[in-house]
Amino acid sequence: MEAIAGGSVTGDDHGRSSKKKAFITNNKIPSSMHKVLSNDDLLIEILLLLPLISLHLFKRVSKHWLSLITSPSFIFRRTQISGCVPPSGLFIVRDASSSAYDFLSFDSRKIDKRSTVFTYNSETSTKSLIKQSCNGLLLCNISGDYSKHFVYNPLISMFKMLPPIHPLNYLPSCFNTFRMAFDPTKSPHYKVVHVGGVQDPVAPPNVHGCSIKIQTYSSETGVWSVWDDQFPSRSFFGFWNGIYSNGAIHWLNNRNDPFHVKLQIVDHLVLSNIQTPLCVEGEVHDDRKLFGSYGSLLLLCKEHSRSRKLNIYEMKNGCSEWSIKYFVILDNILRRTWKLPKDWDCYNVWSIFFGEQEEDSFMVIELSGKVLQYKFVSKTVTKLLDLGEGVGRRDRHDFIASFAHV
Repeated sequence: MEAIAGGSVTGDDHGRSSKKKAFITNNKIPSSMHKVLSNDDLLIEILLLLPLISLHLFKRVSKHWLSLITSPSFIFRRTQISGCVPPSGLFIVRDASSSAYDFLSFDSRKIDKRSTVFTYNSETSTKSLIKQSCNGLLLCNISGDYSKHFVYNPLISMFKMLPPIHPLNYLPSCFNTFRMAFDPTKSPHYKVVHVGGVQDPVAPPNVHGCSIKIQTYSSETGVWSVWDDQFPSRSFFGFWNGIYSNGAIHWLNNRNDPFHVKLQIVDHLVLSNIQTPLCVEGEVHDDRKLFGSYGSLLLLCKEHSRSRKLNIYEMKNGCSEWSIKYFVILDNILRRTWKLPKDWDCYNVWSIFFGEQEEDSFMVIELSGKVLQYKFVSKTVTKLLDLGEGVGRRDRHDFIASFAHV
């Protein structure tokens, strides 16, 4: 897979490059620059404040700079700096029969927003599918073999195959789902959660009598661990769309359920239901979707199937209650050439990102093949990509660039 960021560092012209080279050769480096270059502690403090695209380029300055920027301690400290990592873009599968992905960049400096990216297992050149994106890492599945997964960081082209899960006599027709849990601000290590159905000993021997058994893989230990807890299968419908936020995996279990489900992975597994916001009439929203952004869990709702109004609720880290964040009226986004499909729903909203500054927050929405960026504060609309009419829904995944190791 090609890296998300790239490029080379060169002089502006031959003359300037030659002068710089001669300057260094003659040991005429200014004393202030020499102090920085000869003091790793000072150099690291400066590098920590640079955007990821600059760090990616500066890795090529020297082997010493490469070792500084890619060291675990530097990477961990870099993740602690608030506001330094804006959303990078979206991986969009090219078509329903392909495992080729396009990367749609959110970088306003790029004229060509789209670059071609292929996900694959570099050992076997087998094409793969992205199953989840989580804070800079991708959980991928080798196409045609759902039992084989690997974790991939496309920014630094690093991947790691996961070992097989423990065989627990899982029922083949009752769940077989993997999700990732990773928060680089809390730990450099990630976990992968496998949910599978096993026969419930007190129920008849059929798929409806299955219970959920969970295994977790830790990148710190490199092994899968089996938990003693078992859960009713009805709570895990929708887990395959679960997102990681605030130390837990969250998912919407049922369209008409006034709760969403939360699975915490701590010293023991904690499964709980959280009340979701209700309409004024006291009924559950007709259409809902969960997102995660900058330490917040977000819930997007439509009041009814024909509504052109969207409500965006936020649950901040450490909280258990929802608060309204934005109201969006689709008529403010639509133009004469941008039609609202009849079957439009919350899944046409691809991403929601909250920036460090309020004016930086936006959502990405697809309308009749047009991928649009809508900024909540300025209410401005920018067309990012034209997929063409009649393309149907495509698999897509948010991506925030990271130097995290796998």
